[in-house]
Amino acid sequence: MLLTKSFSILRHPIKHFSMVPIIIDYGLNIIWSLFYWMSMVTFVVLQMGYLINHDWHRLLSNLSFSGIFITIEILVGLIQLVQASYFNDGGRSLKYIAFAPWYILIYWMVNTYTVAVEIVPTIRQIIRGKDAGVWKSPKRSTELTGKPEWKDSNE
Repeated sequence: MLLTKSFSILRHPIKHFSMVPIIIDYGLNIIWSLFYWMSMVTFVVLQMGYLINHDWHRLLSNLSFSGIFITIEILVGLIQLVQASYFNDGGRSLKYIAFAPWYILIYWMVNTYTVAVEIVPTIRQIIRGKDAGVWKSPKRSTELTGKPEWKDSNE
């Protein structure tokens, strides 16, 4: 949507005022995802360099800071989960709290990876004039429409 609709929305921002924050959010999320993976690759390369050069002080210092940031991310996520659980269902969903840290870490990594990997092919398809990034509803089954999609060869 960002690449296909944003130009028309931003040409008339007052007419499409409610969509402007969504477009800005999409754009910032794409930029954030790309910077996340660039910094992740840089971090890993630097850590490997420190390991090869036996620079234990820098290696342990960077790993310690990473651990602190990841711990803060998990704690903030857990606080949000506890609050949302009490507001939404009176705390019944807290039985899944053991899985929350993994979800918090893995979801964001998978999400940013998907954006980083698919952004270039999507841009290429849009440049070629294809409907990239546009949801197309799948065909409905016969149970929903009441019309058969194919005929059985035994009939």
